[in-house]
Amino acid sequence: MINTIVLIPHYNNLASLNRTLKSIYHTQGIDLLIIDDGSVNTMLPDLAVLQKGLNANVNLELLKLDKNGGIANALNTGLEYILKNKKHKFIARIDCGDVCVSKRFEIQENYLIKHQDIALVGSWVKWIDYNGKVVFCKKPSLSHKNIKRRMAVRCSLIHPSVMFRYSIVEELGMYPEEYEAAEDYAFFYKIVKRYKVANISEFLTSVEHADTGISNVNRKIQSWSKLKVIYAFSPLNFNFIYGTLFNLTLMAIGSNTSLKIKRKLFNDNNTRS
Repeated sequence: MINTIVLIPHYNNLASLNRTLKSIYHTQGIDLLIIDDGSVNTMLPDLAVLQKGLNANVNLELLKLDKNGGIANALNTGLEYILKNKKHKFIARIDCGDVCVSKRFEIQENYLIKHQDIALVGSWVKWIDYNGKVVFCKKPSLSHKNIKRRMAVRCSLIHPSVMFRYSIVEELGMYPEEYEAAEDYAFFYKIVKRYKVANISEFLTSVEHADTGISNVNRKIQSWSKLKVIYAFSPLNFNFIYGTLFNLTLMAIGSNTSLKIKRKLFNDNNTRS
């Protein structure tokens, strides 16, 4: 039985998609679901071509949307398809251009099987440039207590690193689409308020750092959406105030300054359990 399906949105980025697919392994079997979000004809994925480059025990399905509707719509289309088919215990995420260690999905599956009280698990993550050089690393908190406490300041769950139980989507529903470029933050906040979550203290995924990525192109929009998430989900406490001021500051500074701050914040060797 295949336990996990990996949800991968795609838009006009075939080279990065192929790099991601080549990094996915599983000794027993794993399913992949690509949602093409209305790519132009020259960038449309070809299922037969993609399947030729897959590793053993990796199965691929492809859904093509007629027009570009944004990542939240693509992700929710994928979740609806997964819920309809009722075949998997776990749903994992990775984005085009990101790569993972060979046993990433097996490590996360085993973690969720062993820790039945945990609904979602992420990991530490490296951000890398096109040449494979590490730009910065993130070591988010490991325990549910610290993840939940810090959610109003910044999300301690890194979207392309997570795996979560199928059952929580049945319970809580899809990605909220009203938080542009921060749908993952809102989705995770819903989960953290209801279930226990965790991070694994290993670098299981490397994220592609690109100037054209959502976090860079839509940085101010994303910061505004994060503020909306904080106001919608966070209790009124110190972290609510701190998170509000932190995200207002991010809206005001340039992308180069933001990157310098990230390098300073995330390239240390300390983490909180």
